[in-house]
Amino acid sequence: MAQNPLLPIQAAGRPHEQLHADLRQAQEELRAAEAELAAEQAAVNAFRMHARLMLDDLADAILSLRARKQSLLTALALQDAADDDPLGPTAEANAQPDADDDLPLPTPTPRDRAAEKRLYRELARRFHPDLAETAAELAYRTSVMTAVNAAYTAGDAQALYDLAGELEPSELRELAQIETREARQLRERLMQCRRRQRKVARQLDNLRRESTARLWRLARELDEPNENWWAAVRRELAAARARLEGEVAALEERLAQV
Repeated sequence: MAQNPLLPIQAAGRPHEQLHADLRQAQEELRAAEAELAAEQAAVNAFRMHARLMLDDLADAILSLRARKQSLLTALALQDAADDDPLGPTAEANAQPDADDDLPLPTPTPRDRAAEKRLYRELARRFHPDLAETAAELAYRTSVMTAVNAAYTAGDAQALYDLAGELEPSELRELAQIETREARQLRERLMQCRRRQRKVARQLDNLRRESTARLWRLARELDEPNENWWAAVRRELAAARARLEGEVAALEERLAQV
């Protein structure tokens, strides 16, 4: 059974032979994970080109209508706030999720700011300098936390996910306790390999949540998507476009009345 790359590395002090074996296993698992990611990415990219030919006109219309709807909601919310209206459109929008948010559009999924905030808080708990036990650990925590703050301020979600793969402070303390240089180098290579495994796992997870990849998986359930399948997808998107057009028209009328 493949070892979970998210599990903590076992205590130091094992023979070098065991460290060599662990490193070989981790390298094999990393190669397999990278191959899986590359194959799925290639398949999704190939499918993306065909999906654009079949669906781009509807996808562009839906994205444009979503942007217009959000603009109108914002304008109405500002007006309601000025009028001290406690039941403005912002409350209505929060109470009822958009029915078209989960459409299989051949475009990237929207940025998940709530997930970024949760990740930032998790990283702050893991790397906060106040938790350091030694001067070396304080320097390490400070450098990582500085990078975390910079990435979050810049809205760089990928950098935040990359920083989540950095060495745990406990792993840093473990390395400091290893006496021989060879064992320490082996352990560092093993930790680096597992960090790369975690990064590949996150990349694969992000790919599978991307809307084009979700549409590809739907198509893959068939031996080969035919014209009837594409027609069914287009009907679903056309219905979503009609719903959005109605919502936008109603919001425009409401704004005109205000």
